[in-house]
Amino acid sequence: MISYNININNGIEAFGKDGKTITVSEAAQTVSTKVLAREIHHENMLIPEQVAEAVLQNFATAALNLMRQGFAIQFKSGNDVIMRIYPDVTVNGGNINLSRAKELLPGTAEITADNAAELVSKAGVTVRPRAKCTRRFWELLHAEDCDTQRKDIVEKARVSRLPQ
Repeated sequence: MISYNININNGIEAFGKDGKTITVSEAAQTVSTKVLAREIHHENMLIPEQVAEAVLQNFATAALNLMRQGFAIQFKSGNDVIMRIYPDVTVNGGNINLSRAKELLPGTAEITADNAAELVSKAGVTVRPRAKCTRRFWELLHAEDCDTQRKDIVEKARVSRLPQ
């Protein structure tokens, strides 16, 4: 059973959002690596809980080592990729359009293959770890009855603009 909260939002001044809106959010409980290891053992009795827990505890270090080498990690269910963890690379400050290109590199008349590398170099890039679930994971989650239940109704205060 998947629990969720109903949120009554009272607006966000910075976005010009007045009035109330309703959203929902998960109210999921978090499990420890020990509990996940026990579940892995139940799925495959040949994998002892202690071994599964040791693998899970070393996962982050192993994944980071591989990502630093330019790899993405794919989780599969059978032959289906259900989740992918990858190094997400973005341009600092967002996309570079012509007006931003002119700020970064004065005298730029257009964005070309010849100046693209220099523009990105001047702006800089950020790398962050990212996880993405595939449509197939959604399908697998809903393949069996996916029951939901309301847990709470939460009224959230209006978010005011910070003084500048």
